[in-house]
Amino acid sequence: MLTQFNNEVLLKGPHAVLPQNLTTGWLKKLQDVSENFLEQNFSLDECKQPQDVTDPLLSVCVLAILGYQKKDPAKISIEKMLEYITIYAIAILMEGVNREGDIGLDPPDLDNILSVERIVNFKKVNPEFYETLKQACVIREAASGWFDNIKKKILSKIKGT
Repeated sequence: MLTQFNNEVLLKGPHAVLPQNLTTGWLKKLQDVSENFLEQNFSLDECKQPQDVTDPLLSVCVLAILGYQKKDPAKISIEKMLEYITIYAIAILMEGVNREGDIGLDPPDLDNILSVERIVNFKKVNPEFYETLKQACVIREAASGWFDNIKKKILSKIKGT
């Protein structure tokens, strides 16, 4: 599947991995992968300790974006990479929901897709989204580790706005 993804998406350049540019089939596949990644790392029932579980499709998408942003993946910590993968997975799910119901989502670009600010800005349009992330422990109060960085960034942006 990775070879097919490379041939059908990655070879078109980094813009092809933006959620709004994915075909319906690839968006659906990446939604499934994103849901699996988030379910393995976060839970609606309990705030469990996340595992370092990633998927090759999510990883290559993030690497394509980082390449565009001129960031050397070798110099990025595992925690930061997991943060980027989490944000990208959320962006994929947001696009899927937007295609189904036009929820007022502004499409990301290659400069802001891995940015927490997009999540914060979307909270202003759809406050329930932030609450869902909080309920699923993607953002949680008593946490430490890579997902705590996402929480701190979101909370600091909200308090600053």
